[in-house]
Amino acid sequence: MVVQTAVVLPAVQLSLWRRGLGPTAALLARRSHGPIVANGAGTAERAAEAVALVAGRPVVGARCLGRSLVLWFLLRRRGIDADLVIGAAPPRDGTLPAHAWVEVAGTPVNDRADVREQFGSFGLQLPRLGTAEQASSR
Repeated sequence: MVVQTAVVLPAVQLSLWRRGLGPTAALLARRSHGPIVANGAGTAERAAEAVALVAGRPVVGARCLGRSLVLWFLLRRRGIDADLVIGAAPPRDGTLPAHAWVEVAGTPVNDRADVREQFGSFGLQLPRLGTAEQASSR
């Protein structure tokens, strides 16, 4: 997964910069369909570790949104119906702290377990695995 992450992460970062979140997420959703697996907890943890390893390199330097989009994509490709969550904390010093992470069955896989206590979700709705919308894009 490290090699796949090393290829996908820079492409996602570039797409976010040039096209924005909506088009980037839509492209990743169209290219990440697979049969849903029953229990992917181990795979989710390994994928999160691979993304963290690659994203932490100075050359890549991906921020939370890029890292989380890539993890969401990798998990979906492996049949794990993950959720990309984007949220914000209360404004402080004139800024709105925002953050992105990935959850599987309501549990964060690339962040602390209590991340929702610090950041409220915006309620972003991306295609689920196995939905009609996902099937029509194949």
